[in-house]
Amino acid sequence: MKGIVTDPLYLDVALEEGGAFGQPVPEGHNAFAYVVEGAAEVGADGASAGERVAAGHLSVLGEGASLEVRASGGPTRFLLVAARPIGEPVARHGPFVMNTREEIQQAVRDFKEGRLA
Repeated sequence: MKGIVTDPLYLDVALEEGGAFGQPVPEGHNAFAYVVEGAAEVGADGASAGERVAAGHLSVLGEGASLEVRASGGPTRFLLVAARPIGEPVARHGPFVMNTREEIQQAVRDFKEGRLA
């Protein structure tokens, strides 16, 4: 395969208090909404009430959901990230995301030794 096979969606959305935003998430995509500032009610598929998500937290959405967000903590900014799953295991630690714990450990060693600067 060539190109970007995950078909990513990455939106940076700013809302005033009480403002609303809706966005369909393509079928087969995994998605999350990460609240950068403020707070939001995050729902899916037309839900009138959603999960309250504060700044610094995220809401994981179901596959192919339609996202509905309402600012509920003053002006609110959030990131919506969605993409097709890569079908591989995911290991993470701090800023590192790899496929295995061993790869994470190697990345940490490489960073500490200045090879990933």
